[in-house]
Amino acid sequence: MACHFRKLLLIVLAALYGCNQVTIPENIAQAKQNLPDKIDFNLHVKPILSDRCFACHGPDKNKREEDLRLDIAEGAFAALKSGHGKAIVPGSLHNSEVVRRILSENPEERMPPASSNLSLTPEESATLIKWIEQGAEYKPHWAFIPPTKPEVPLAKNKSWKSNNPIDNFVQATLENKNLSPAPEADKERLLRRVTMDLTGLPPTIAEIDAFLTDNSPDAYEKVVDRLLTTDAFAERMAMEWMDVARYADSHGMHADGWRMMWPWRDWVIKAFKNNMPYDQFSTWQIAGDLLPNATKEQILATAFNRNHPMTAEGGVIDEEFRLKYVFDRTSTIGTAFLALTVECAQCHDHKFDPISQKDYYSLSAFFNNVKELGMTGDDGNYGPMLLLPDETTEKKLAALDKQIQDKEKEIELSAEKADQIHQFISNKYPAPESPAAYLPFDKTATTTRKEGEKELIIDGSPQCYSSGTPELVNGKRGKALLFNDEYDEVFLKKVGAYEMNEAFSVGMWINTSKLEKGKTQTLIGNTGNKNNFWRGWEFYLDTANHLSVRLIHSLPHNYLHVSTLESIPLDTWTHVAFTYEGSGKASGVKLYMNGEKVSTANNYDRLYKTIRTIDDVKHLAQERPLKIGKSYRVFTGEYGIFKGMIDEVSLFNRQISTFEIKKLVKPEAQPEGSSAQEYLTFRNSHYQALQQELKELRHDRIKAINQVPEIMVMEEMKQTRPAFVLNRGQYDSPKEKVNPATPQSVMSFPENLPKNRLGLSKWLFDARNPLTARVTVNRYWQLFFGQGLVKTSHDFGNQGNLPSHPELLDWLAITFRESGWDVKKLMKLIAMSATYRQNSRADKQLLETDPDNKFLARGPKYRLPAEMIRDNALAASGLLVRWVGGESVKPYQPEGLWTEKNNFSHMLFDYVPSKGDSLYRRSMYSFIRRTSPHPAMVAFDATARDVCMVKRETTNTPLQALVLLNDPQFVEAARVMAIRLQKEGDELEQQLELAFRLTTGRKPKEKEIEVLKQLYQSQYTQFTHNTNQAEELLGVGEYKQEDGIDKAKTAALAMVASTLFNHDESYMKR
Repeated sequence: MACHFRKLLLIVLAALYGCNQVTIPENIAQAKQNLPDKIDFNLHVKPILSDRCFACHGPDKNKREEDLRLDIAEGAFAALKSGHGKAIVPGSLHNSEVVRRILSENPEERMPPASSNLSLTPEESATLIKWIEQGAEYKPHWAFIPPTKPEVPLAKNKSWKSNNPIDNFVQATLENKNLSPAPEADKERLLRRVTMDLTGLPPTIAEIDAFLTDNSPDAYEKVVDRLLTTDAFAERMAMEWMDVARYADSHGMHADGWRMMWPWRDWVIKAFKNNMPYDQFSTWQIAGDLLPNATKEQILATAFNRNHPMTAEGGVIDEEFRLKYVFDRTSTIGTAFLALTVECAQCHDHKFDPISQKDYYSLSAFFNNVKELGMTGDDGNYGPMLLLPDETTEKKLAALDKQIQDKEKEIELSAEKADQIHQFISNKYPAPESPAAYLPFDKTATTTRKEGEKELIIDGSPQCYSSGTPELVNGKRGKALLFNDEYDEVFLKKVGAYEMNEAFSVGMWINTSKLEKGKTQTLIGNTGNKNNFWRGWEFYLDTANHLSVRLIHSLPHNYLHVSTLESIPLDTWTHVAFTYEGSGKASGVKLYMNGEKVSTANNYDRLYKTIRTIDDVKHLAQERPLKIGKSYRVFTGEYGIFKGMIDEVSLFNRQISTFEIKKLVKPEAQPEGSSAQEYLTFRNSHYQALQQELKELRHDRIKAINQVPEIMVMEEMKQTRPAFVLNRGQYDSPKEKVNPATPQSVMSFPENLPKNRLGLSKWLFDARNPLTARVTVNRYWQLFFGQGLVKTSHDFGNQGNLPSHPELLDWLAITFRESGWDVKKLMKLIAMSATYRQNSRADKQLLETDPDNKFLARGPKYRLPAEMIRDNALAASGLLVRWVGGESVKPYQPEGLWTEKNNFSHMLFDYVPSKGDSLYRRSMYSFIRRTSPHPAMVAFDATARDVCMVKRETTNTPLQALVLLNDPQFVEAARVMAIRLQKEGDELEQQLELAFRLTTGRKPKEKEIEVLKQLYQSQYTQFTHNTNQAEELLGVGEYKQEDGIDKAKTAALAMVASTLFNHDESYMKR
């Protein structure tokens, strides 16, 4: 009986087991046989799920189908919403709905669905099946696990010398792949390689010869050490950082006008030269202004955050574009330091990485607290700004400040005597001076000035003209002007173009019924034009009808703003006035209502440069007259339109006294003690003489400081600007309020850190942060090998490539951090490795096995960056000018590229090439206009610098050969090099050998010399018979021709040089 029961049980179990079996198609079963013994989630499974599944079943909850998540175990193992069991049951193929779906023949059930245009290969299906069979173990994403320092593997291949631990890790991988390392490159190629990589310039002939004759064991190390101390190394490192930091010399949008940011580039070069630790280098750029007692250098470094494109397009919504700049900084931090595509979470949760939309806006909140404009002017820098005076100017400004302070104290002591005040009160006082302009509108006639404009003749004098249809109506006294239409405005001629050191005063009667949210009302002024940087002054009613005065050099940082605490009454005649005493300070502005001084708020007080409009400075003040009833803000969407009546406008070229203000309100007003003393003081000749002296000192200071360059930097607002999750990324659709924070999936933001950019930088360089060190060493590895250990150096997320050598990446990251983030030490470590020093040749089998040199069985080989190709030609010819730093220069480029654009920029309308030595500076100093980058540089894949770029794409096109053959810079370099060859080589063979060495860095073979001889002879024959062609060739470029040269020979050698510039060894790194 027991035996019968056991047989029955076995039959039942066998039947049940059969029910649990899944029929696997033959092609998938065959693929399964070739898989690794152990399937790893991060290495094998996640790349498949990320690419085929996460778009519908990943982190983005808004796009998630059937509420199924396959990016986390909890979601994959949960019961399905449909009731069909679970997507994945570890160890059970039969009960895993995923398996059924990927094997289904029914197109309605198969996953991925046909509508996605995605499918699984047999190998990918087999991988998922085997992973589920083995228990479907999920692991955190590799890049989000903090690195630990692995043990350095022992080198087994004794025939390959391991120079440092890098080689041990590489050798272990090669052995695993059944590959062998290449021998070391020959000395000439190795020297050229390392010199190009560390300096961006070729080695000189003297440096090559010195290295070839140095047979000491440390000959190569001495070269590396020497290169790391050069200015050229600092420039090379800065060149790479310029792409990361999206540095350019123009705004990038709309007019793409001029900006001045090169002092920040100089700071970067200096930082690399001094080997500033990378954590400090980064912190200064992210948050230098927030460091305790921040220095000018630390604040200057924050220009990194202001390198983004900006717009000057009229009609844009300021807040929309201000937020675009915030988002740019956020994306830049995400790419440069985290290698994450955080911007993909701007409109919705990230589809592939665990970064929610809330994470994105919490991260962007770190950059949301800067007082800046979304719309700029066509040209120039915009606040926050940092003044950059040289030492001489700084001393001059300090001396002037002392003189001004002393003169102000002297004026304070010049009060009048009591007996004079008594005489004044007895009406024995000098009569007030007449105003510079007085518009009572009582006796006003009109004549047509031109279409749409009328001349207003007041008391027989044509003082102003009107546009629109302002009407003469009954006013406070006689007639007034009624402004009732948005096009009603009056222009006051020949007065009011004041400088910030000039005192002036304004008074008028107004009556308005307008109180409109978000709308101001300009009474009189000349400010508001964005092309003038909003420069000038204005007297206006703010959005709450507070009486306000602004004196502006440029918004939003170089101006002063004073307003009353109380609003003016509506539908009531009110006399309003202000006086300004020429100090450039908010305290120098006094506001009056109905003859009485009123309490004010100093809203902003940082005016330090001229308020004269640009047109006025160019002596075109008649084109920018004072405007009454409307501002010049024609592109901003808020025009300052006044609605109501204005009467009795008075403008004074001085600060008038309180008594004079009262007389404007009541002509019969009698003097009082305090106002009498003030008036008499103002009219005293000694006082006026002192004021004139003070005015001249202030003018000298304005003149000096106006010449001081400024650069855009960061400056935190005193009050935190609220930040929100924006629905679909729309600026005007705020949802949940957020505070500054970092993505939890990377590392939570420590409570003890300040929630500002300084705290963010500390978070980035926290030892627990899994990304920053890895991302940085990967980018520097890429600088040597052309690609990083993680090929997608911009993306360490789920869509990025896995590291080719994960243990090496972690070892480098920890080593870099433990070194104190020492960049030069890291660069030397890589340069000294045997891995880097390998020969770059590869046989057919190796090219088939590892075409991209992923496993590093040979040395690096790839085309040089655009800048290095040009610099190599300049260096070979002897044209290269080695100044370090300074403003950007303009090399040759085809005519008309800038002019043909819809060009509103006044400073970049025409491209004018530089002159003299500036033509031959390193290419990293070339002027970069984002909408029109240099065509020769673009041909070789230089970027427009409009976004953070950590790796340039490499393309091959016929245009590149045409650039090397025909671009004036290369043609000029070739013909100047021909002169150099004749000066430094006596015989033709010497000249050809020198040409080859200058362009390729190695001595030519005998066969190569023969080829060059044949080329020379054919060209020489041609130019001997066609002297005009020779003269035309030798006339290319600005560099002066030598006298007394053999033109045919020089032209022939120039063609040899040009051919060598096109030789791949000239522009390839091997």
